[in-house]
Amino acid sequence: MIGIATHFLIGLLFALGSQAAEVRPSPKLTVVNLNIRYDNPEDGAYKWENRIPIVRSFFNQCAPDLIGFQEVTQRQLGDLAAMLPAYGFVGRGRNDGLAGGEFNPIFYRKDRFELLENATFWLSESPDVAGSVGWDAQLPRIVTWAKLKDRTSGKLIFHFNTHFDNKGMESRFKGVDLLCEKIAEIAGESPTIATGDFNIRKDHPRYGKEPYIYLREKLSERLQMRSAEFVAKRVISDGATGNGFEENWQERPPHAVDYIFVDPNFQVSTYQVEKIIENGVFIADHWPVVAKMTPCDP
Repeated sequence: MIGIATHFLIGLLFALGSQAAEVRPSPKLTVVNLNIRYDNPEDGAYKWENRIPIVRSFFNQCAPDLIGFQEVTQRQLGDLAAMLPAYGFVGRGRNDGLAGGEFNPIFYRKDRFELLENATFWLSESPDVAGSVGWDAQLPRIVTWAKLKDRTSGKLIFHFNTHFDNKGMESRFKGVDLLCEKIAEIAGESPTIATGDFNIRKDHPRYGKEPYIYLREKLSERLQMRSAEFVAKRVISDGATGNGFEENWQERPPHAVDYIFVDPNFQVSTYQVEKIIENGVFIADHWPVVAKMTPCDP
């Protein structure tokens, strides 16, 4: 009887140990947002060719899992794909839904994520019409999104990436409404991250704090999404996310326009605005915004 009981206990412990080994906690996730600055040959010392090595070095060191880019031209998209071979990407040109105009591509680590679905919609009264310009915007503006499956945990993650207009204010308010509507429609209650250059400062010189409060409250009330900066356990560095290629960039008002928003399915450990200049050359006219987080286990 003792021998049978011993074998039973050993078998039970082995089975429990096997089950415990099968539990796969969600690994940490690093998310970066970067308005890369479009390929403008008139940028002089800051032209794209001079910034490529800096961009490559940053991403090699940071090794993010998800990246939201803005202002990417077709040529730059090819350069980014070449320097980031471990990543897949999705996105469409804003002018025609193909290759015309700037992209807001999402890059994702292929060894970490499986791409399940993706699309692009326009921030306008006709979001499915390629090239449509919304409200008082100066240019077509888009949101690119990806539905991804984490190969490690098996969980789904939705990533939305956008670039709001920098001229019309109505288009920014309406853009917030449409973004919230689409996230709710597409992602539902699945874990969701939204990155982008929203062109909405915390304190606008003409419109004050109203646009930022609107952005913050709409995302919070409708989707329970908050800026990673304010839910992070530790803020390494914050402040302005743009530098404008200005030598006196440190004198700029400490207002962000680039954000990473997350819903309650993520616990953010750190938030950082990385100020990167090498040999007097800026990485872009915006700084990379980096948030490290962990998907919450059920």
